[in-house]
Amino acid sequence: MELAPKEKKKLIEALNHDLEHEMAGMIRYLHHSFMVFGVGRVPLVQVLREQVRDSMNHATMLGEKITALGGYPTATVHEEFVPTTRSIAEILRDSLAHEKEALAGYEDQLPLAGKNLALREMFKHIILEEQTHIEELEKLLRTE
Repeated sequence: MELAPKEKKKLIEALNHDLEHEMAGMIRYLHHSFMVFGVGRVPLVQVLREQVRDSMNHATMLGEKITALGGYPTATVHEEFVPTTRSIAEILRDSLAHEKEALAGYEDQLPLAGKNLALREMFKHIILEEQTHIEELEKLLRTE
């Protein structure tokens, strides 16, 4: 089903916002993986680098969808990651906040897909992965 030009423009803008968020996530998770120290470093680095791969996959899907709709993907990252000493809990809480923000954005944008089944399924796939990331981060932060 073809979207009206105004709806398509709004959808492309929303997808570009998501793309920028995912690209920032790739940098955030990679940066965080460098900053993990201590006995539990190896498994946590693996978790964070898996998040990098998931963000890259999401970014790829979004970029491909943007171009399929006739738009141009942006490559802007609006965040800066300055090296600081942070605890593992702080890194995980930051990651959790990022995932919750992403999930809320995708859930808000799901209606933009309208009757476009492929776009709805893409959003639902990403929503499922974001929710899984949230649950995993919450488990990592739990103490009991």
